[in-house]
Amino acid sequence: MNQKFSFVASLVLQIDFLLHDNRPCPWDEESVLRALDIRTRLSIKQYEYLRNIGFPLPGRSTLQSWMKNFVVKPGDATCATRMLTQLLDGKPDMDRACILMFDEMKVSGIVSYDNTADQVMGPNAYMQQVIVRSLFGKWRLPLYYDFDAPMTKDLLEELIIMVEAGGGNVVAAVSDLGGSNRGLWTELEIDCDGATHLPNPVDPSRKIWVFADTPHLLKLLRNHVLDDGITLPNGGLVDKELLAQVLAIDEGRDYRILPKLNVDTHLEVHGQARQKVRPAAQLLSRSTAKAIERFIPQEKAAADFIRLCNDGFDVLNGQSPCDSNRLRRGLGSASAEAFQVLTDLETAIRNMTVGQRSSLMPFQKGFLVTIRSMRGLVADMVDRLGPSTYVLTGRVNQDAVESFFGMVRGKGGANFNPSPSEAKSRVRNLMLMHVMKLGLNPKVSRQARGLKASRQTRPAAAVGDEEGSGDGAIDDTDFAEERSVEEDQVSADLSDMQSLFVEDNQGSKSRSEARSSERGERSTEGDDDSADLSDMQSLFVEVKHHYKSRSASNRVTTPSRVDPQTGVSAEMYGMAHAAGYVAAKCRKVDPNLGVPSAFAEEVPVETMWTRLISRGGLNVPTARWMSAFRQMEATFCRHHHMEPDRLSRRPGVIGSLTRLLCAEQPDFDPRVIRRFVRLRTFIRMACINRELRREAMEKREARKKKQFSG
Repeated sequence: MNQKFSFVASLVLQIDFLLHDNRPCPWDEESVLRALDIRTRLSIKQYEYLRNIGFPLPGRSTLQSWMKNFVVKPGDATCATRMLTQLLDGKPDMDRACILMFDEMKVSGIVSYDNTADQVMGPNAYMQQVIVRSLFGKWRLPLYYDFDAPMTKDLLEELIIMVEAGGGNVVAAVSDLGGSNRGLWTELEIDCDGATHLPNPVDPSRKIWVFADTPHLLKLLRNHVLDDGITLPNGGLVDKELLAQVLAIDEGRDYRILPKLNVDTHLEVHGQARQKVRPAAQLLSRSTAKAIERFIPQEKAAADFIRLCNDGFDVLNGQSPCDSNRLRRGLGSASAEAFQVLTDLETAIRNMTVGQRSSLMPFQKGFLVTIRSMRGLVADMVDRLGPSTYVLTGRVNQDAVESFFGMVRGKGGANFNPSPSEAKSRVRNLMLMHVMKLGLNPKVSRQARGLKASRQTRPAAAVGDEEGSGDGAIDDTDFAEERSVEEDQVSADLSDMQSLFVEDNQGSKSRSEARSSERGERSTEGDDDSADLSDMQSLFVEVKHHYKSRSASNRVTTPSRVDPQTGVSAEMYGMAHAAGYVAAKCRKVDPNLGVPSAFAEEVPVETMWTRLISRGGLNVPTARWMSAFRQMEATFCRHHHMEPDRLSRRPGVIGSLTRLLCAEQPDFDPRVIRRFVRLRTFIRMACINRELRREAMEKREARKKKQFSG
């Protein structure tokens, strides 16, 4: 209350001086800190707009002058350590437990001039970034960066000593399996059959557990499945051919049991597309395993392995203690089921064969080290903090570093590859942003005084860089994905329904907290940025005036694959799941459309797929709603049958069909019928877009063959 009163009093004093004198009084420290807090959340233009409409805020020159001593130098963690000391002052032991994570980002290999240091920088190839984050708390802080400086044993120990001096308690170190990091593991004597920890250089009795980045391991596993194939200990084979058979189940269909999977985005993965985690997680998922079990029953061993990979990733990527999936609730003394999954995964990884290789691959060693370290870390935390302690395993990865890289790139507008001087400026601005978010005083040089740690700050809004320059606006994306401003409820319908094919209504599966600004480094943890949805939004926003009609020969004529156990086709499974989705969305309008699978008793056999993939929360349609859904589907097909691609381009495409169906189905609320029409229209658009991408890819491949053969 005193801080608020002080700030308000300062503003009143400034207004009084502005009204009665030509010059305002000098700004006090509290007012400048508040203004900096506002400035880190807004762009330059937004901040200046507030000043122009009468908000008594310090000018940009005042802020720049006040902050001129806030220097974040390459290869120097002094500033970050000072902030860390201020942050952890008075914190309990649980909040002091922290993780060091580090990775490299490519920078432009040019020579550039740094105006602040009057220095010529470069050429450099990579920027090494280290971030320290709390294992149990919510704080994270950029600790160190340098150019062309691979992580070494000496540097790592030096950073650990500095964090410990700042009040932290380092319990883990995380990196990917790049060549330099594998060399670091060798230097630290980390081995899957030996030690997976190193002694704390400050207190050798405490252990620092070493981890490989779990999302990175999943990508490597997916790549080896597609490139080499994996032979299982019991003789089963998981390879690209098997996965192609799985995707062929839905080929050419509107209603799909695996709506997220596509050949071009999940099987034909090349170049930067291989850096995305989400497609790898979707391919090696529980739904894929279920599809193999039902439609390719002779490959049960492969289905079991894919399910084990999915469950193991869930255990190693736990995000919330309240998750609907028990495996993603973290690890503690009561997590017997999760520990058993890790044991089974460890056995499978150690005994499987990649291609024709007889020795363990680096990613296999990474899995084994990570699993052993996770057991050791959980045991240490339980011993130190009590039997009720649990570890959210999703925090023991590189998501924070990857998100930081995404913000560094995003602050340059279209310039995704900054020069060394640009990267330095952007890192300094982002460091300031995080310092202000944590309620710290960036001007403190000796004793942390500034704002109290209990100061509450509002959630930061992700605001774009208005001027598109790295040293302009200070964006605050809060390590989160930015949703497209053009996303509306219509496009959200299909995105939500697709997520329901894998997860219950209680929560979507967060494969990675990695956030989407990375431009190819990692796909992210919030919205479903599938290519289908992206193309559908483009069709919705940019209305095209020319369409290519498909001939009847291009349409699906072969019957859909049939589940041998029930005799129901995969397409009918997909239709029943869509009906359950509409029932879930309209449960407040008409609760008699469906029930959660946990309470479903007498339901149509077509809902078997929904019940198989559900953890109890997915809605199963009733027989009455399923019958009406089929009738509306027939009307939809008749309504669009003579149109290009069997989808009308005339205005009122949703409204006209809604009115027609309301007349045919008077027993249902118009809002339910409109929900069906919206969903069905976008499902058809997704099918059209898949065909357009396939044709474009075929033309591109034909053009390449013609070019190189000639």
